[in-house]
Amino acid sequence: MIAAAKPQMFSSPRVAVEHDSALSPSRAGALLAFCLGLLAFLPYPAIPAGRNSAIQAGNVLTLFMVLPTLAVTWRRRPFQFYPLLLAPLLLSTLKVAALGGDAVLSLKSLTVWGVSGLTMVATQLYAPRFGRQLMAGIAAATLVHSAVGMWQLYGFTHNELPLVELYINPSFLSVQDNARVIATYIQRPFGLFPEPSAMSSSLAPWVLLWLAEAFGVVRFAGASARWQRALFFAAATGGMLLIVLSRSGHAAVTVAGALLLFGMWVKNAPTGIRSYATLLLVFGVVLPGLLWLTVNSLHERVATEVSSNESWDERASSLVFGAKLIAGGDLPSILMGLGVGQSATMLWDLAGLDAVWSVLLTYVYETGLIGALTLGWVGWSLFTVCRNGRTKVLYLLFAGVWLVGVTITTSYQQLLPLWVAFGWLTVWPDVCKSPRRSDELAFARPNRFEPAGLGAGALARVGSGLENADE
Repeated sequence: MIAAAKPQMFSSPRVAVEHDSALSPSRAGALLAFCLGLLAFLPYPAIPAGRNSAIQAGNVLTLFMVLPTLAVTWRRRPFQFYPLLLAPLLLSTLKVAALGGDAVLSLKSLTVWGVSGLTMVATQLYAPRFGRQLMAGIAAATLVHSAVGMWQLYGFTHNELPLVELYINPSFLSVQDNARVIATYIQRPFGLFPEPSAMSSSLAPWVLLWLAEAFGVVRFAGASARWQRALFFAAATGGMLLIVLSRSGHAAVTVAGALLLFGMWVKNAPTGIRSYATLLLVFGVVLPGLLWLTVNSLHERVATEVSSNESWDERASSLVFGAKLIAGGDLPSILMGLGVGQSATMLWDLAGLDAVWSVLLTYVYETGLIGALTLGWVGWSLFTVCRNGRTKVLYLLFAGVWLVGVTITTSYQQLLPLWVAFGWLTVWPDVCKSPRRSDELAFARPNRFEPAGLGAGALARVGSGLENADE
């Protein structure tokens, strides 16, 4: 169980600030957290590393940011999720090497899982102290994707895909090779992501989290800055619009979540002219427009793809055939899975499908019963985090939208935003607070380790940051 630090209450904000200047976050740590949020959500361009993998800027930064964890104990810390999830993958790779299969492919796939998963550790390390800065980086990246998405919509009217030269990352389906098809026939905006499904899976949880703050459902740890709230709301608006216009099936879940959050605001909103004006604006303009746009976008896609038996049918078929592969395997395959990286080759031989269109089910199919039991333990741990928190509904909403993305929307485990969201869920009580206590100033008990500005000798300074500054 991951226990949040008990807050220490102070009667005066001024006294609290002056009590211990070490509680103020360091500028270096805040900058690193911002860069993590920004670069993790920008998978292009990347440095190719072979035919089917690449090193993203977020990968490089993550490797640098997790170095301080080597100097601290991982006991009773959320960092333990990482080795726990990696263990079944390692066992499955050893099974391929011992019993037959493409061992080289398994090692490459294991590396992808391992390097990508480190982003979760970096989030767990920095989010409790620099959560707002991390989200500011994510919001800035979301605005970039939204702007590029609108540019793409304009380019589609001329059968062109803007900025196609930036899409360099062999880890994903090549955008450059399919640029003409995307611009001429598909015409679904996706920003600087490899496809609309990857985009919606990455942005949807954060869109709802930012809307929750705007509706007063949650407040974030740390000093509240007006520019940050404005940035988060702008990113939520742009991200929601991009998700809906992309005609992703994830749009229905995201819009439903937004309606739930608005309903929570209506229930708790104080009476007054401001609340009535907000209700009139939302019910008279925003809500009808959003629902009309969502219904029309999804109707157009359903009418096109169901009749032509395209992506949704292939997505469902890949999940079914993947289950048949592991169910029909021998005892080692049932226990330890098909083998890391092996499911795509087997699925192609069986049904002519490229891969299992799911991050979560790919993990289960390739690690077997041991991997499934591991995921069960992880799920119970996350439920424990939810149960001990004060914002249970929002936690379940954030986790649910994220879970839809990793289960049925995208198959790219190298999408770093998925791991950032996972890491955020594990430290939720430290970053998301109940708005009912917004009139109190609480400082969390100093951690045994707080991320510092990394430089010479930083691993030895595990007690506090190198620089301190007020937010």
